[in-house]
Amino acid sequence: MHGLIFFYIQKFAESTALDSASWTTIRSSVATGTDRYLPSGTYPDEDAVHLLQSIAESTGHSLPAVLERFGRFLAPHLVKVAGKYVDPGWRTLDLIEHTESIIHAMIRATNPGALPPVLETVRPSPDELQLVYSSQRQLCPLALGLMHGIADHYHERLEVEEPSCMHRGDPFCSFEVRCVAHDTHASDESLAETTEVTIGAEPGRAAAAFPGDTAPTTIGGYAVLRMLGQGGMGRVYLARDERLRRDVAIKVLHPSKARDPAATRRFLREGRTAAAVDHPHVMAIHQVGEERGLPYIVMQRLVGCTLKQARQAEGRLALAEILRIGRETSEGLAAAHRLGLVHRDIKPDNIFLQEPGRQVRIIDFGLARAGDEDGLDVTVEGSVVGTPAYMSPERIAGGHLDAASDLFSLGVILYEQLADRLPFEGTSLVSMLAAISRGEPVDLRSAAPHVPEPVASLVMRLIAHDKSARPADASAVAAEIAALERAAST
Repeated sequence: MHGLIFFYIQKFAESTALDSASWTTIRSSVATGTDRYLPSGTYPDEDAVHLLQSIAESTGHSLPAVLERFGRFLAPHLVKVAGKYVDPGWRTLDLIEHTESIIHAMIRATNPGALPPVLETVRPSPDELQLVYSSQRQLCPLALGLMHGIADHYHERLEVEEPSCMHRGDPFCSFEVRCVAHDTHASDESLAETTEVTIGAEPGRAAAAFPGDTAPTTIGGYAVLRMLGQGGMGRVYLARDERLRRDVAIKVLHPSKARDPAATRRFLREGRTAAAVDHPHVMAIHQVGEERGLPYIVMQRLVGCTLKQARQAEGRLALAEILRIGRETSEGLAAAHRLGLVHRDIKPDNIFLQEPGRQVRIIDFGLARAGDEDGLDVTVEGSVVGTPAYMSPERIAGGHLDAASDLFSLGVILYEQLADRLPFEGTSLVSMLAAISRGEPVDLRSAAPHVPEPVASLVMRLIAHDKSARPADASAVAAEIAALERAAST
């Protein structure tokens, strides 16, 4: 756990009217031999829990109550420390929504080996937020206190429900957060205020940017023609490779993300990972580099649409085309899996149907991971990063991910294409994840009686809760679909 937390544990202990002798006694309750916790250091999680447990025993309160009180105490201090990462226009739910990226930007910059939590958030409305995490630390009372403490900072009031909790035996903890009161007359504290704590030097990577909203004229020697699109991670430009006389697409990381070394590594890893897979059903990567401090990836320019867009425009596709798309996706995954790469985010948005012929190209290896890239797990402990509807049960539970997880996601896609519904449904992020965790999908033949039994059998095996019950590998799935295609054509 980051040393900054230990620094504030002592401040919290002092604020509870414990004298210095009491703090010395509390400090002696942990096993770590260090005499002083440095804000820039990293210390065992157990030390923090033991310190808070000792505070609880000294004050006569339960550990969950002390964790929540500490979170509420800690939050305003962390908001100040994170000042340069916080948009001045944000309020409570905005900051909670962006907490994961802020934590990574702050902690990863000074301690690349740290394991901060990864949170999944959904914002159904401006005054409502849903949050899920599956950290083995199981410090949900602390998270609850932090949220209320952030609200205190912004002079707002929250209502928080916890539909699932690992302490109650659930596979993850979740919160449904609503902002129910705003004090618009209260004056906000300056987020730029200097505090007594620094967690390290400025991040080494400058937040360079192309001036204004005008597209750059060149990136990495490629002539930029126009912007194709933009999202939370950055922008994609159409450019011209004059040497080979072909158009390319260039993805550039957003300047705010480039401040975070972990985000930059994740972005460049996407390019290196995808470039390693040479297969007709995986998008080709031509180059990875940096321009004015911003990393970029030069990709094959694809013309067509995603599987999601095709379904939205055309409705349910013909069985033959669904089978072909499933086979080609399996073939592309098999090529990645043979290199030890797991995509980890297979979904309709990441299956591109390239014209002419709508040939499958798997895109966006941003969450892909090899066995050991550089000793750093980009998605880290406790992660549920990905798209909830297509997540495997083992991803939700924070377990080990392998090729079987990609096959589960492919099975969900095929089920959705065949039945016009998902096998696991819910009205919220939490209920969706809970349905997948329970592993009780509606049988495909019940949901879509028109689907041939052999096809339905394959799909149901792909979405089996126990990954050992899924097909052996993507190559086997491709071969089985090919046999189904031959049977359907006779």
